[in-house]
Amino acid sequence: MMSWLQKFPSVRLSPRALVVVVTVLGLGFVAAVLIPGFELASELANTTAALKLVGEQRRHPDLIRSSLDLVRDRLGTRGYIEAPLDQIRTAVKSFEETQARIERAQSGGWFESSSDTAAFAQPGLLSHTSALRDLWKAERQSLAPLIGFTGVPYRDDEASGTALNEGGRALSGEVSAAVRAARRQLPAIDAELAAIGQQLQSQNAHSALQLRIVMLAGLLIATVLVLAVTILLSARGRQSNSLREARQQTEDILRTVKDGLFLLDRNMIIGTTYSTAMERLFQRKDFAGLKFADLLRDIVAERTLVTAEKFVSILWSERTNENLVKSINPLGEVEVRIYHGQGNVDTRYLEFDFHRVRVDGEITHVLVSVADITARVDLAHELTASQNQAQAQVDTLLGILHVDPLQLASFLSDSEASMKMINAVLREPAREEGAFRRKLDGLFRQAHSVKGEAASLGLSSIESRAHAFEEDLKALRDKSELSGNDFLPLVIKLDDLLTHLQSINDLVTRLSKLHLKAQESVHAATAVTEGVGQVKNARQPDVAPRTEPAAKTDLQASADAAARPEIAPLLQRLAARVAGESGKETALECVGFEAIPDLYRRLIKDVAVQAVRNAVVHGIEPRTVRESLGKSPAGAVRLEFQSLPDAYRLTIEDDGTGLSTERIKETALQKGLITAAQAEVMDAKQTLSLLFQAGFTMAEQVTKDAGRGVGMNLIAERVREAGGRVSIGTRPGKFTRISVSLPLPSKRINVTEAA
Repeated sequence: MMSWLQKFPSVRLSPRALVVVVTVLGLGFVAAVLIPGFELASELANTTAALKLVGEQRRHPDLIRSSLDLVRDRLGTRGYIEAPLDQIRTAVKSFEETQARIERAQSGGWFESSSDTAAFAQPGLLSHTSALRDLWKAERQSLAPLIGFTGVPYRDDEASGTALNEGGRALSGEVSAAVRAARRQLPAIDAELAAIGQQLQSQNAHSALQLRIVMLAGLLIATVLVLAVTILLSARGRQSNSLREARQQTEDILRTVKDGLFLLDRNMIIGTTYSTAMERLFQRKDFAGLKFADLLRDIVAERTLVTAEKFVSILWSERTNENLVKSINPLGEVEVRIYHGQGNVDTRYLEFDFHRVRVDGEITHVLVSVADITARVDLAHELTASQNQAQAQVDTLLGILHVDPLQLASFLSDSEASMKMINAVLREPAREEGAFRRKLDGLFRQAHSVKGEAASLGLSSIESRAHAFEEDLKALRDKSELSGNDFLPLVIKLDDLLTHLQSINDLVTRLSKLHLKAQESVHAATAVTEGVGQVKNARQPDVAPRTEPAAKTDLQASADAAARPEIAPLLQRLAARVAGESGKETALECVGFEAIPDLYRRLIKDVAVQAVRNAVVHGIEPRTVRESLGKSPAGAVRLEFQSLPDAYRLTIEDDGTGLSTERIKETALQKGLITAAQAEVMDAKQTLSLLFQAGFTMAEQVTKDAGRGVGMNLIAERVREAGGRVSIGTRPGKFTRISVSLPLPSKRINVTEAA
């Protein structure tokens, strides 16, 4: 049979479809066989019960006839009549009760009828039951006096003995009438009952025939049903085998593929099927039923997690263009941190790709593929680092070519000294919190000085590294407690800065060698030319006096003048760069800088660099603000160096927004440098002196030019170390003036104040 079934075409049914088909066939079998069979069986039962009832009813007429004859005979013999009268009463009562039930069944009272009277509701029996009712009515009337008789029908007389009394004579007449009526009515009643019984037997035979037909049809339908179920189960078996093979192939693919694959439903829950590579990528095994957010939680940043959830939810919208939205995939290249036991962390880069899965045109799932692109990202980073390094070298070379050689040499020499100072500060032993804080302030001043001078020369590579060094210093400053171990990471940044400075120094050395070789070539060419000239001059007399000594004197004077690098151009470039990055315009003027003595040249340069940056960042307003105030679009910054009889003086003044003592107090309160009680009693001079404290800044955010709270402190410290004095004067909305007084070599002043 199975070979015959295999000839049927393959039917692919889902489990749900198979259940539906079997259910439909089962319901069809119930509707076509069981229900009709049940109804026919009920009819047979009802008809049989009715036949039994009719048989019992046919006993009552005979019982009444015999009881009437017995009553009549006993009246004649003056016998006991109560027993036959009770039989008549019982028969009449039983017949009437049955008749009432039949009439209720015929009138539609199905809930009051029973199985033995339900058959009487057939339309063919109505005429017989109606005639039976009429016949019984007449018979009942003739029996009524007998049923209602009470008392004794006899009397005793000594002369005549027992005789009928008046009631007995009346009862005798009624019995005779009842007997005559019974002879007429009871045979007719019996005939109607026989007719009813015959019709019920006919109906019973018909129902039995129908039941046999239904059972035969049920047998045929059951055979067809079994055959259909067998075919479906066979098809289902073949389909299950195909599905098993497909599932096995899918498992082989998922076990072999190197990428992670899984499905997400609308609730962003991972399905039960996923590739084996998922375990390797995420170092876990419990993926089935796991929420997508729980998969990413703790391995990516919280912001990335929130963005990824929103992105996946967008994919479920039919209006979303899948190809377009892929361009904003937040997990296209994401860094993950896989945590292992004992605090081990594995940092990798994963690439998530999302594809909609449609069934009958409707989105049912989102297929997610995950690839480990760590090697590709590392290679890209190495390539980028190499490119950045090459570009940095080119930028450094171009920057060096635009810097005055003497200024560059001076900067490299000073920076080397600053690096040695930073290294010495790092090596200084310290155990108390105050010592750590002083150590940190010293490092800040040295690094800020190097960054400021690098910025003034346009050496962005050095400036950025010094800025990064300051970032680490700021992180330490913000810590509540410091220890020696906190300073160890600074050594790495310092080494990077030292290495970079050394590379620039080497590059400058190479350029110098190339310049010397070029000069030697020029000198050689000049010597050849002079030799040719001497040959010519041997043939011709001199026509003009030689001027070589004068030319040599001019060159020597130029060399002497160039031996000292100019500060003014350096400050001009710095002011232009800071103003451009701040969206402002400045006009810088330097007066008297040619009179700066060598003793204070480095100090004046450092102070001027910090003061110019502060003036442009904090003092000068944007162009639109200045125009609204009636000022010139470009802010004026003026630096003047004076040689006085008893001291040197450097003045830095800008026509910017000035300083607000109230705002200075508010900032100091926010930073915890003063208390509210101290702020109430501080005068303007004391308030302005807060500007020189380490860590104080008016900038709202940190940039490479402001926000560290180091610049003014650096000015004060450098001037104090030189024995000088610095003061500040200001008028809100008008100007800010910084005055630095430096002693002559014979005098030393060690005062720092604000005025």
